[in-house]
Amino acid sequence: MARRNLVGTRGVITGASSGIGRSLAEELIQRRCRIVAAARRAERLNELAKLAENSGAEVIPFIGDLADQEARNQLAATARERLGSLDFLVNNAGMGALGRFEDMPPERLREVMELNFFGVVELTYAVLPLLKSGNRPIIVNVSSILGHRGIPWRSYYCASKFAVQGFSESIRAELSRHGIDVLVVSPGRTETELFEGPLERGIEPAWPEPKPVSPRYVAKKIVKAMIRGKAEIIPHVWGKGMVILSRFCPRLMDWILKRYA
Repeated sequence: MARRNLVGTRGVITGASSGIGRSLAEELIQRRCRIVAAARRAERLNELAKLAENSGAEVIPFIGDLADQEARNQLAATARERLGSLDFLVNNAGMGALGRFEDMPPERLREVMELNFFGVVELTYAVLPLLKSGNRPIIVNVSSILGHRGIPWRSYYCASKFAVQGFSESIRAELSRHGIDVLVVSPGRTETELFEGPLERGIEPAWPEPKPVSPRYVAKKIVKAMIRGKAEIIPHVWGKGMVILSRFCPRLMDWILKRYA
């Protein structure tokens, strides 16, 4: 994979108003990037745009709900009109789903998949011609360690991230002939608003959870991985441990998770 210089590059970041997406946008603003930043909250995107002023960077706010197919098409059109080509695409927008499978309505799964998976696939497809004409282009798909191991209380969320993982591995091989890298980011617990939706508030899983890391920490890891052309990163030490334990001691992992199911 290509080693790249991100200074002055052009790209799209979804879910840019908070959490990992916002921190990554701020990191790339420091590198004078031109960014179409997509999210639903206009005031937060305008803050990013102001931050970019007088820095040599540019943030072009795109306000829209990427769970909607038309919004995804409009985002691709905005990137084409304002940037021409893309050097990076960061698929970061996502939503959580917390609760026991037997208590979760099937409609909730469709909502989660629409944003977490179909949004990733369809936006990637829509901007692929822009990436093909970019400079050492890279697609960054923000997944989760739960794309490696399913756990109780998050069955819908895990399903969406397993889908992102498989999709990313497939297109990494396919798009290599166009010089496009695909980086999968698999964070563990991070200080974000992901599981703060109306259906998740007040739900507390029984298991002990590790202390979350900051979105800034994850964003810096992503930037380093983009520069080095890595295929995947798991930014959390304990997250790596969980993936390794699940891979080499799956029965032990099952036993641990059943205690808290």
